[in-house]
Amino acid sequence: MQDEEPSDDDLARFAEETGFCPDCGEEIWDEAWQCPHCGEVVENRVRRERSDPAGRSVSKRTLVVLVVGLILLFLLVQFR
Repeated sequence: MQDEEPSDDDLARFAEETGFCPDCGEEIWDEAWQCPHCGEVVENRVRRERSDPAGRSVSKRTLVVLVVGLILLFLLVQFR
């Protein structure tokens, strides 16, 4: 028969009632539907560790800049 009781690690991991918004990084209730700080819907996306939204947006900007640069390069090569 298997042990159905949660382990000490499980209890420690799930003991917190708060988490962090995946969009703004602020601390929120772990079962929140919407972040009270930024207003984004966070249902089932609450993180246990604080995220770095600035780092994520920098990478998005970098991706956009690269795509635009590639499009411009492609157009430049086509019209030569």
